[in-house]
Amino acid sequence: MEETVETNSGNYERERVPEKDRKRWLSISMVWIAIGIDLSGMFMGVALSQGMAFWTAIYAVIIGSVILGILAIGATYIGAKAGLSTGMISRISFGKKGASLMGAIMGISSLGWFGVQIGFFAENIGAAINQLTGANTPSWLLSLIGGSLMMLSAFWGYQAIEKLCTYSVPLLAVLIIVATLMSLNRNGTSGLASAPQGSSLSFGLAVSLVIGVYMVGVVMAPDVARWAQNPKQAMIAGFVGFTIGNSFMIIISLILVKVMNTADLTAVFFTLGLGIPSILVLTLAQWTTNTNNLYSASLDFSIVFKNINPKLITIVCGTLGILMAMFGIYGMFENFLSIVTVLVSPIAGIYMIDYFLYKEKYDFSYEEKLQDYYPISIFSWVVGSTVAFMTSQPPAGFGLFTLTNVSALDGILVAGLCYFIMTKLTKGRK
Repeated sequence: MEETVETNSGNYERERVPEKDRKRWLSISMVWIAIGIDLSGMFMGVALSQGMAFWTAIYAVIIGSVILGILAIGATYIGAKAGLSTGMISRISFGKKGASLMGAIMGISSLGWFGVQIGFFAENIGAAINQLTGANTPSWLLSLIGGSLMMLSAFWGYQAIEKLCTYSVPLLAVLIIVATLMSLNRNGTSGLASAPQGSSLSFGLAVSLVIGVYMVGVVMAPDVARWAQNPKQAMIAGFVGFTIGNSFMIIISLILVKVMNTADLTAVFFTLGLGIPSILVLTLAQWTTNTNNLYSASLDFSIVFKNINPKLITIVCGTLGILMAMFGIYGMFENFLSIVTVLVSPIAGIYMIDYFLYKEKYDFSYEEKLQDYYPISIFSWVVGSTVAFMTSQPPAGFGLFTLTNVSALDGILVAGLCYFIMTKLTKGRK
């Protein structure tokens, strides 16, 4: 086995999570629900409310979230059974050096979105503080404070993330539900029947948008699922976490926009006299979500830089993300990150098929027998990524045709199918 730095961090970045440290499904579900409760879900709800009738949008959210939950079952099963992170799983399906390429792509994607989300957080929390106090807080300062909190919890690893999510999810749910009930009490339910005020969205497109919000989370699901006591616990947690985590904030946002007749959700909280709670919601929602971006980035780069302490990798990645946000350059990377994200999705299709064909090799002791590359895996990834680029709309792709209306899902399905066919034709991965 290759030499790696022993950290004794208890986060098991490069090894299997031992049975004694495994968690029950409820605590793992809390992590995924917390990741799903974020500003992206809020703005997705705004988009759906302006382009669809209320109940049609609700059905689209439910169907999209259930599809995500079903997809998560496969990824979480593998994560729990292998007990390994997504990066370590890719090591078995792509080879030692092949995994370094995949780890770099996944790490760049997660780190980039970490920086973008810090900047997003600073803008929104700054607007909320200004509305509450009239003061203009510098974005760089809010980026530094918010990013540091997120980096601190990621530094301490999954144990800290679990505790943060366990306490924050109930509080977030209470605050958001209270705001919803107050809005209904104030304005009634008549607004739910109001006609859409923006460009109409088709039902299929709405479902695909709902799936797309959390699709990369399915790919990276083993990072959290590896902590489950057993595959059954992981699958329950994955289905519950992805279904509720993805749908909760979107549905709440739909209700608030329709009832209060405004797309400015921060203004909704202030109108209801919930200015301070709105700041708390914004802070906790982005803290729990973006911590996981940095956590996954650190796990991925731990596969690339095998001789560097994972804690140091977390600090370096976190610092880079904070600097991106502080200097306001995060906005320049969004198009680039959309492209990189397209490259991430096919990885899940390959490791899922690979696991069910070669599950005996997902014992960590198999590490010594790994090749540097598995050409069929690399070829299938290229095919899946190419199709995902073709079906993805600009700037992430070319928009030449559509399959499922979700380019990330296209990448997963095509890469997995290609890998299965090539493996059967060649009677093995070599």
